[in-house]
Parts: sequence; C-alpha cells; structure tokens
Amino acid sequence: MVDTKVRALIIDDEEPARENLRLMLEDGCPEVEVVGTADGAATGRKRIAELDPDLLFLDIRMPSGTEGLELLASLPEHHAVVVFVTAFKDYAVQAFHTHAVDYILKPIDPDELRQAVEKAMERIEEMRTAPQARQTYRDAIGATLGQMLAPSGRIVIDHTKGFKLFDQHDILHLEADGNCTMIHFTDGSRYLDTRTLRVYEEMLDQRTFVRVHRSHIINLDHLREYLRDDGHWAVMKDGSRIPIARDRVQDLLASVRS
Repeated sequence: MVDTKVRALIIDDEEPARENLRLMLEDGCPEVEVVGTADGAATGRKRIAELDPDLLFLDIRMPSGTEGLELLASLPEHHAVVVFVTAFKDYAVQAFHTHAVDYILKPIDPDELRQAVEKAMERIEEMRTAPQARQTYRDAIGATLGQMLAPSGRIVIDHTKGFKLFDQHDILHLEADGNCTMIHFTDGSRYLDTRTLRVYEEMLDQRTFVRVHRSHIINLDHLREYLRDDGHWAVMKDGSRIPIARDRVQDLLASVRS
C-alpha cells in the first residue's frame, strides 16, 4: 500500500458539498490530505496544474451538465486517480461499472467513501510500481468519458491550450498510430489523440463506426464502396482506401446490410 499521505483535490461547484467532503475525508480517511478545492472546470484545471494531486474527487454534473467530464477529458497527461462524485444513479453509474472506475454517490455515505479511498490507494500504488497500469487506467477513464459523453454525439479532444468538441458524424475514419489514434475528419483535417484506438472503439456509436482492421475504424455513413482487389478495401467518400482484415469482412458486410 501507499506509505505516505495521498494528496487530494476536490472539484465541485457547490461550496457546502466541497466542505462536507473535506471534513468527511479528514474524519474518516487520515491517509488523504486535501491540498485544495475548486469550484468548476476553469479553476479545477488551474489547481490541478498548480498542485499536481494524486487523487481527484470530481463532481461530474456542474453548471454545463457535463463540465466535470469535459474538464477531465481536456487534461492531456494527468496522472491522478479519479473518484467521480455524482447524485445521479443513471447512465453514469453504468459507465463506471462497465469500465471499473471509482465513484461515490451523493449524499455521500462514510463507509462508501472509505471503500472508494481504499480502492484509489490500491490504484495509486499499482500505477507507481507498474508503468503499464497507468496506460490501462487512462484507457478505462477515456472509455468511461466517451460512454458518458456519447449520448450527446460529442467527443472531447484535448490540445495544448484546452480542448475541442466535435460531432462523431464529422469523423471519416480513425487509424492507430502507436499507442495514439489519428482521427481523419470529413473536411480533410486530422488530429492525433493520445487515447488508443480501443478506447475509441468503445466510445463511438457502434451502429455507425466499425472496426475493420486492428489499426482502422471507419464511419459507415461515409463509406462509398467495398472492393475485393488484391485484398479487401473500404473506399471512403474522400477516395481513401482503408484495408479490411479478412476476419472482419463479414462483420462489415453485416453492419452495412443491417
């Protein structure tokens, strides 16, 4: 287990909620040191940069409705373990369970808070001792964010000055680039994201986006033609040819004809 105090930051737009959680951690979780609080995405981003916490308690529903999620998605290389805080027992909880990330429900129960902290401490220790565990955790967080933001059809991508939002429909195809993903848009632009292709496979609408190769996902709305020509190919509306793995041809044909 972690043998030093874990430095935590609380992000919640309601001051009483921030103070209540701070006091509960002080009383029941002495291994956690609350080093700061923030009241929204802008202040949260600033405090994360200043304090570099080990642990984030993040309210997912702040003024914009998804502000907490968009804040997290905009952080390019954060290393903190996240405990999501929510009052909503809806699709968010399903996403947390699906990807095995940590959460607590409001009103916060002391025993559930204690359990969440213990799990977070285990994650922190694992990420310190096993480098691959950090990428695995980042993938889980990315997939969780994608699932929770997907109902709006939006995807969040970070960049050096913040983040950008775009509609899934604007994606032509996606291509693995090492442990990153190159996103090709319908307007001819492209963007390299640090999330893996597997994360995108989970977050995108699976009725529209099909993985045709271990390195490629295509948007069926922009598929123009399927070719058998010294291999199998998906020809997109911009003329680009995307290879289709032999064992994925039938999945593609079934998706097109469904």
